[in-house]
Amino acid sequence: MARMANRGLIVLLGAGMLIAGCSDKTPADKDAEQNEAAAPAARIPQPLQDGVEQTTTAACKAADTLNNAITGFLDAPSDDNLETARQAWREAHSDYRQLAFLYALAGQSMPQQHNDRDPIDAHPLLPGYLDQVPGYPHSGLTYSEVPLTPDYLRKEHQSTDFYYLTLGFHPLESLLWPAGTDGIDETIQRYRLPKTTPEETVNAPERRHDLLRLIANVLDRDVKTLCNAQNTAYLVTGLAAFDNHPGRAAAALDKRLGATIGQPLTAWSQSPDGEDHNGMPVGHSPEAATDFRELAALVRHLSAKWTDVLLDGTDAVSTLNQQMQALATQLEAIDMTQVPIHTDALEAAQQALAQVRETLARISLKAPVASEEAGE
Repeated sequence: MARMANRGLIVLLGAGMLIAGCSDKTPADKDAEQNEAAAPAARIPQPLQDGVEQTTTAACKAADTLNNAITGFLDAPSDDNLETARQAWREAHSDYRQLAFLYALAGQSMPQQHNDRDPIDAHPLLPGYLDQVPGYPHSGLTYSEVPLTPDYLRKEHQSTDFYYLTLGFHPLESLLWPAGTDGIDETIQRYRLPKTTPEETVNAPERRHDLLRLIANVLDRDVKTLCNAQNTAYLVTGLAAFDNHPGRAAAALDKRLGATIGQPLTAWSQSPDGEDHNGMPVGHSPEAATDFRELAALVRHLSAKWTDVLLDGTDAVSTLNQQMQALATQLEAIDMTQVPIHTDALEAAQQALAQVRETLARISLKAPVASEEAGE
């Protein structure tokens, strides 16, 4: 499968440079032209191509596993099946964020993004838009009579407000971890279908089933578009700009880690109770409470798969990887379920991030040409 994807990738990368052959050219001339046309793809390091393939494939497989796990839970609501679905959500969201980080690192918008917003991972979600919340027992789409179809969900997704989400990871999160529920049994009870329903009463459990199933199906299809050869080639060519430019790569990593990890740490430090001044959640995934574990997984992924590829030839990679492992450990130590969150754990993670960013800045400064190009 990987070999087929790589062959398709080479064709896509080289297709734009193919030169039409003339009838009077010798076979040797034609072979030379074909080799020249394929050269740009051949110059892209194989580890970089493999890294993109592995990261993309992991995200798509995880989305498929999530869809299947949700189907299993809806077919037979139980403690075990709900936990299986929740764990599948955790893994799929984490793998997706690792892929999204690579697009951001390359300075590219993801193919599905519109107006700088990613419909797959849009957040936060306005409480009560999809389902009941404390104080509003019959709120949301589950208690309405609007049609629950893929077309309707796409039409309504962020249609009148950016907080009105009908698609992506976070509507699924809100349905798998309902706000205000007291334990796993209450969540499961929401998904138990009644044997009979009065004619004039909305069958909320049935609509909740339909909503969860539809969102999971659409999410699976949307994520899988990122695995086609064209989108994979797009990401590979973006990251290939860092080849032989470790200073440029270090500068980009420094910037992205500051945005992806530094900004949430600062936001939590300013709002340790978990809500900003508008009452909206500070966390990326407040119900699942997975933010810092996901960020730790991202750091470990970068350290294991990408620092050697992007910073090849620099003598500080070993030190950087040690610092990144320390950062991951500090991020994992932050407990989002503590209210207010422990600020000493946040400070320790901020200090560990600062060490990583200082090392990246030194790497960038040791490659002045690359650093200048990064600022163009």
